[in-house]
Amino acid sequence: MNIRVVHLIAKRWAGASSLRHSRHIVRMGIACTGLCVCVMVVSACILTGFRKEVSDKVFGFGSHVVIQPYLAAEENEIAYIEWDDGLQQTLAGLPKLASAQPYTLKGALVRGREESHGVFYKGLPPAFDSIFFAQKLRRGRLPDFTHNADYKALDSNLFWQKLSQEVLISELLANKLKVDTGSRLRAYFACNGELRPRAFTVCGIYSTGLEKFDETYILGHIGHIQRLNNWNALKSDGIDIRLEDPEKRGLVAQILQIELPYRYNSFACDELFPEIFSWLVLVDANVWVLMLIMLIVCLICLVSLLFILIIERKAHVGILMAIGSTPMLVRRIFVEQTLLILGKGLIWGNAAALGLCALQKITGLFKLNESVYYIDRIPVAFPWAMILITNLLVIVSAYLLLLIVSRILQKYHPHRTIKSAAV
Repeated sequence: MNIRVVHLIAKRWAGASSLRHSRHIVRMGIACTGLCVCVMVVSACILTGFRKEVSDKVFGFGSHVVIQPYLAAEENEIAYIEWDDGLQQTLAGLPKLASAQPYTLKGALVRGREESHGVFYKGLPPAFDSIFFAQKLRRGRLPDFTHNADYKALDSNLFWQKLSQEVLISELLANKLKVDTGSRLRAYFACNGELRPRAFTVCGIYSTGLEKFDETYILGHIGHIQRLNNWNALKSDGIDIRLEDPEKRGLVAQILQIELPYRYNSFACDELFPEIFSWLVLVDANVWVLMLIMLIVCLICLVSLLFILIIERKAHVGILMAIGSTPMLVRRIFVEQTLLILGKGLIWGNAAALGLCALQKITGLFKLNESVYYIDRIPVAFPWAMILITNLLVIVSAYLLLLIVSRILQKYHPHRTIKSAAV
């Protein structure tokens, strides 16, 4: 009996056209395997989308890699990084570099109309990367640091002559301070044992959904902190580095640790915000467990289906063996028959999963609590490689398991099988 005959018999049996009971069993098998595959593919799409959405928010607010000075500094001096030509040339040689910009950071007490709140003032350079905050802007506009002051507006000692007073704050912080666009803020910075006030104007309000960041940071001109620390325009608290491929951030951080001067250190974003990325790892683990459970359920369904089909077709098994078919060939018929049923389940399961994910991506029908999950809807992506691997894993594991379980056919004896079937 050649491969073509095996395929023809398996295809006819898979259609369940000759046995009334098999028809319902096959439909149940298709439905069960399709449901399991659907859950696995939807889980893969949600897992990838969730990881990407949350990571992009963290990367957008900060960066992929950060360069910071070691905490050790001379007495009465604040450790800093100097944005000189040597450092810029080092960063220019990095693989997949998208942008690099200095920043300053200093704690402050900000007072609005009635309320006060402790924040960190993050100073950004005039030509800062504004793509992320432009997408998250709720009202107002982004601060314009180049209208009244830019790097050309420095004196011979590289100190700022004019500074923009505009700041960007979050919607969460604006509600706490009871301010809006155009409102005046007063910030108090601690310097050398005394408070130094600075007046700012709210030009825009954004919301990222990352409550920890939104209530902690306000964004303004880098020069204000440089003046408070008595720094020139080349000194900063750190360098934000963005890459074209975020997955390379660990490698880039290691390269910088080798190439940077001893007084500087580099960190991947994961190390700066371990609580968020550890939470993402935990979410990943839960999803992988769910996918493993669905795979086990699918395999149990197929094995049960194989046993039922063998019992239903025991007369045919006896006839095939009586005319000279080997147990191995009969096993192949049943295994291929079950795999054909699995194939129909894969088609229906993938179609349903991709349809649901496409609907969610277009409409955002299913919502989430943004304060808990950092996003306001269930995110989806389409990791085609992961989807393909999931389907291949189901097929290969099913084939190997069915091949092992079908060894029960080797215990069949033709005359006994035909006789019991006749009775």
